[in-house]
Amino acid sequence: MKDLDLAKRDMTVAYGNRTFVLRAYLDDGAWHGIIIENKTPLRNALAPAVDAASCFAASVAFIAGMVESAAGARI
Repeated sequence: MKDLDLAKRDMTVAYGNRTFVLRAYLDDGAWHGIIIENKTPLRNALAPAVDAASCFAASVAFIAGMVESAAGARI
């Protein structure tokens, strides 16, 4: 059984009248991201990052794209 590396960072982001909670956690030397809205994890295909800041940047870009595309679909 491998040892768990419990390093993690949390951040809250408000975008487009919606609030998201981001978590970056370290596993096997790479940072992985989880995006949650209203207690529901959002599926994403974000690649592992080298640091927490890069992980958060990718998560925020994902959120911006998702919110903007949803707003554009409501015509």
